[in-house]
Amino acid sequence: MKQSFICLVFLLLSNILFAQDEEIDASKPTNFYTQLYNHLEYNYSKDGPDTFGYRAEFMFAPSEAHLLLAELPLLHNTGTNKTGIGDFRARYFYLPYKNYDKLLGAFGPSVDVFAPTGDYDKGLGTGTWLVQPGVTVGLMFADWIQAFPILSYQYTSSPVIDRPELLDEAQHGISFQIITPIIFSEKFFMQVTPIYTASNLSKDRNDRYIQEVVAQYALSDKLQISSFYRGIFKDNNHTARLALLVFL
Repeated sequence: MKQSFICLVFLLLSNILFAQDEEIDASKPTNFYTQLYNHLEYNYSKDGPDTFGYRAEFMFAPSEAHLLLAELPLLHNTGTNKTGIGDFRARYFYLPYKNYDKLLGAFGPSVDVFAPTGDYDKGLGTGTWLVQPGVTVGLMFADWIQAFPILSYQYTSSPVIDRPELLDEAQHGISFQIITPIIFSEKFFMQVTPIYTASNLSKDRNDRYIQEVVAQYALSDKLQISSFYRGIFKDNNHTARLALLVFL
């Protein structure tokens, strides 16, 4: 039993060390790496208070086919003047197929789970569970143009707390996004991602168009800096982040 455990640890360490030696191409969301994102974040909302703080995002890639993600923000709400943790996010991404020499360059399912760990009354959480299973496809049109469509189902639970302003029923919806990498050099790339969400497919629709943009630059083999923008224009809600990425 002891020898089997030692062998398992050795294999996991070998996978991580092997990943460290390969050339990093973070422009494709279907390339998996063990890494830590350190985000500084500011969220502006015209019709509500702003929030700002630090967001830690850890990704663990035991192999090229599996990715685990854990994300936890520490936020301050300017309206309530309260500071604390926000909603926790966990993700599992499985990639059974990847061949960038083909038009269909990658394919795999994933599931995102957002847990209501943030305090709703302090303006730090949503008060609901959100579960998003989805499918990602990589389309390799050419070396200079690629696209990664993602189609997801969204399940939003009924509130875990009793508040009159919250809709007291579960919601079912969909989202569709296309991550489009724009590679300028081996060190610098951008990702432009238009997103359409319909979080509630009942008669009380809540459809939104969302635009995300990422710009990322490699400082060294193991360090990269990143800027992120997310705009929900119908709600006049905007999020900006600056991040330091450490590849482990």
